[in-house]
Amino acid sequence: MSREELEETAEMLDELERRDENEAAKFFEPNGKAAEFVKMVGEKGEEHPFVNMFIGANGVGKSAVGANIITNIVYGVQNKWFDYPLFQNFPYQNKRGRIISDPTTLKEKTIPELKKWFPKGDASRIPEASFEERKGGKAYTQKFITNTGWEIDLMSTEQDLKEFESVDLSWVWIDEPMPHDRFNATIFRGRAGMVVFWTLTPLFHAGWIKDWLDEHSDGKYADSVEAEIEDNCIRHGERGLLKHRDIERMAAAVPEDEQEARVFGRFGHLVGRVHKKFKRKVHVVKAFTVNEKDFAVYKALDPHPRTADHALYLAVDRQNQWFVCGEIISEGTTKEFAMRMREYEKNAHFRLEGRLIDPSAYNNDRHNDEASVGLRLEEYEAGQYIRGSKDLHSGIKALDDALDYTIQNGEWIRRPKILFMDNCPVAIKQLEEYVWQNWVGRGADEKEPKAKPRDKDDHQVENLHRLCESRPIFIPFKIGRNADVEINRRAEETEKLLDPYYSPNIL
Repeated sequence: MSREELEETAEMLDELERRDENEAAKFFEPNGKAAEFVKMVGEKGEEHPFVNMFIGANGVGKSAVGANIITNIVYGVQNKWFDYPLFQNFPYQNKRGRIISDPTTLKEKTIPELKKWFPKGDASRIPEASFEERKGGKAYTQKFITNTGWEIDLMSTEQDLKEFESVDLSWVWIDEPMPHDRFNATIFRGRAGMVVFWTLTPLFHAGWIKDWLDEHSDGKYADSVEAEIEDNCIRHGERGLLKHRDIERMAAAVPEDEQEARVFGRFGHLVGRVHKKFKRKVHVVKAFTVNEKDFAVYKALDPHPRTADHALYLAVDRQNQWFVCGEIISEGTTKEFAMRMREYEKNAHFRLEGRLIDPSAYNNDRHNDEASVGLRLEEYEAGQYIRGSKDLHSGIKALDDALDYTIQNGEWIRRPKILFMDNCPVAIKQLEEYVWQNWVGRGADEKEPKAKPRDKDDHQVENLHRLCESRPIFIPFKIGRNADVEINRRAEETEKLLDPYYSPNIL
């Protein structure tokens, strides 16, 4: 190369180095899951979900994507990955944002990420520094003031609850789990409009977050993206950054009771889930009408003397696809439970083809001459029950088989046998939180894992086990001509709604 060419090459390398340092956000490229999160936050503009969660394992790029979301709000769209309405024209006028995390994360991770991705001052291109830091007497930066007019405060989850009140905000970035009371105070900072984006690894103190998300996750109020560490793998992820060998080493070094959260991005308080194959985005569908012509319905009961009685309904269509389609949780007498079920089934137009019940319902109390719960239910409902199986492990296997599915290259290879309508929240929650018993106390690490699930809030799961073990099938409905018109009308209504649920949109 000539001297002139060498000089041009050197200048070009200097320029690239300067850009890499001063304009890093222009060259940020999120991995597949991070890009999905950016799209969720930005795509709908002012109609964005109020609370957006990126729930992921350690090392999936949560802090980097959070810092870049802020950069693209505060300084405008930096590259094609953020070319969405929310970043093109941020809908809220109040130029005040907040970052919330624990003190260590703020100091060691969050602040360095912001300073890495925020554009830097350069006398040749920007006449003054693009941001100013203020510590306000703390050990870490307490506030950023940008040359675009934004004021960003940083708060620790350990600060007093009163400090989370008063100020109106237009965005909040929560990095890692936070206490429930401080979260409640935070969301009321959005009285004039606000977007919340929350990046977290759901370790053991995040149980309330899971309950809150289950209640509010409708795609409008709240939505989420889940990621495991392999999603940031160079070999197996999409635009991943981590070597597979390093991922394997990290995963092997993590204690088993932390792998669910740190490796797979699952809520740590659900360590040891029995039915790990269940995923809301795969198995839960919007409720639709179950008509007599196209569905046979089966129910299972788990009555109890000291806790609420639980009934669960499962519909089977002509393709023998199973849909968990209804549930009843009843406090009160056996007669009241029976009457509630009869009314529910009548209003839902269920065609019952089978009834299962916990065999203990037929145990007689030797101190009471009254007939057993099972016999009284049969009398009130004018129908017989079949005693369900007591084989716990057979029931677990039957439900796992029904939940199993396979996807390759974004295409269904095998769909799950069982799907859950979203009008069965108790069954869904109990299934997610059905975990194996653990040893506690000294010596727990040396003992073999217990082979029995925890006996708590498992009533609908037991009903599921018995229903799956019974292998319910579609039974054709024989009707008279006078009933054809009404039943066919309900069947047509169902058909219009049903097709999407054979192909859940999870990809």
